[in-house]
Amino acid sequence: MNMQLGALLTRHARYRPDHLAVVFEGQRLTYQAFNQRVNRLAHALLALGIAKGDKIATLLPNCLEQLETYWAVAKIGDVVVPLSPLLREQALATLLNASDAVLVITTTAFAAILDLIKANLPAVTTERYLLTDAANVAGYQAYHTLTDIASDQEPPAITIADDDLYNIIYSSGTTGLPKGVMHTHFNRAMSGLTLAAAFQMTPASIVLQTGSLVFTAALATLLRTFFVGGTYIVHRQFDAAHLIETVARERVTHITLVPTQIIALPGFNRSWHYTRHARARPRLRRRGFSFPDGTEGRPHG
Repeated sequence: MNMQLGALLTRHARYRPDHLAVVFEGQRLTYQAFNQRVNRLAHALLALGIAKGDKIATLLPNCLEQLETYWAVAKIGDVVVPLSPLLREQALATLLNASDAVLVITTTAFAAILDLIKANLPAVTTERYLLTDAANVAGYQAYHTLTDIASDQEPPAITIADDDLYNIIYSSGTTGLPKGVMHTHFNRAMSGLTLAAAFQMTPASIVLQTGSLVFTAALATLLRTFFVGGTYIVHRQFDAAHLIETVARERVTHITLVPTQIIALPGFNRSWHYTRHARARPRLRRRGFSFPDGTEGRPHG
């Protein structure tokens, strides 16, 4: 069984070209339009000498270019290494070297940090630092200058096996050094297939992503959305009021939030998330909660 991720986007662009694929700020891209952008990036990477299996690192905020990179590497058999924008010099150099990255896509916000460590990144040659938000910056090529002149047709077909690597995503390192978690095309494809079914997603599904795109949960959400040919809406960053407004305006059907986002939503009643299970009571007591008789662990207020 061949589970080539890049074929998903190509197929939707061919058979459902006018269906809305991606929404980011003021841009609303159909599957055909988004596929053409992805193809341009794929051709630009190939023109830079990128070969199958090469590691492409990103150091980006939430943006269209991050989404384009996820799909371009899938089409040409590269491996995407999305890195947290919170990383600084030493940690960034460590992860870029550990992942064997040969190209970095970033913005001017991180150029100064990269300039400090370039000498320690021998695998990334001068022409393989790309900026998405500026041109004519010494030591960097302009992402959009390269993609604007590239073909929007499908890149040359290559053979991608199920066990070919698709991504390396680093853990947060809260219990030690960050660890690179590797997923193959088969891993990610099966995740998209099974989770889309579990969440009852269809081509009519509209998914909102407000957290960072560089973590595995966000990538899993993207893939299951594209597995069914739904619509993926991305916010540049989390904002509770903007989230509520988007859900109402776009008729969002699916969203994944972490607890800190949930409790920030307007009108949220914090008491709901305190578990009624007895095993949570010691932990909550240590945090200063009290448990009156008959409440089964629900705190006052």
